[in-house]
Amino acid sequence: MLHFRSPALENDLPPVLDLKSGSLSANAPVAMPEFAVSGLAQNSLVETARGPVLARDLRLGDRVVTRDHGLQPVRWVGTSTVMYEDIEAAEGDAPALGPVRIRAGALGSNPEAGNLILAPGQCLLARNPLNDMLFGAEEVMVATADLTHLDGVDIAPRGVGRWTHLLLDMHDMIRVNNLWMESFAPDMWSIRVAYPEEWHAITEAMPRLRYDNTAANYLPSRITLDGREASLLDSI
Repeated sequence: MLHFRSPALENDLPPVLDLKSGSLSANAPVAMPEFAVSGLAQNSLVETARGPVLARDLRLGDRVVTRDHGLQPVRWVGTSTVMYEDIEAAEGDAPALGPVRIRAGALGSNPEAGNLILAPGQCLLARNPLNDMLFGAEEVMVATADLTHLDGVDIAPRGVGRWTHLLLDMHDMIRVNNLWMESFAPDMWSIRVAYPEEWHAITEAMPRLRYDNTAANYLPSRITLDGREASLLDSI
């Protein structure tokens, strides 16, 4: 299994912020800059051919349950650490951005699996009965950060998110804690520029991702709602 980790994650320590200067301390473990807007908490339960498996325990080659293509093998597993702004420090009416918590049982999630923590940009599948009338499609995708107006969904009171990313042969919908959500869709150009080591790890696992024309495999198959559109949903 291939992983990339920040020094903070390797030492199980949070990143340190100099409150006077507002910059990260040079003499302390520092989390990597944001690798992707999406991500699953490491204790998320992912449905696989061998049953529910914690995201942190998934292995290369494990077959996960997908909505559109049946069982699909995991081609690459990565982890990242992202530091978010303090919720209480959000200025004015600006929405707080941080790890999103879906409480156990909310939105149809598995109540026995506990709370589900996701990156704010992680997209879930929404099958609201009004979707067709509102958006012209029965199934749409919506970022978790745009669902905090729904019961049981809020911003978790934590400043650091530690995420798992599951790369498949194509962008697909995987089942996590009984909810459908997107698999990792890598922006290979950005990764190559900002994260060359991870780019090499991904392309070693999937050589075809060295070429730009493979990006089409990771385009979403459903429309993604913006925040204004998502506010019209009363459920998913």
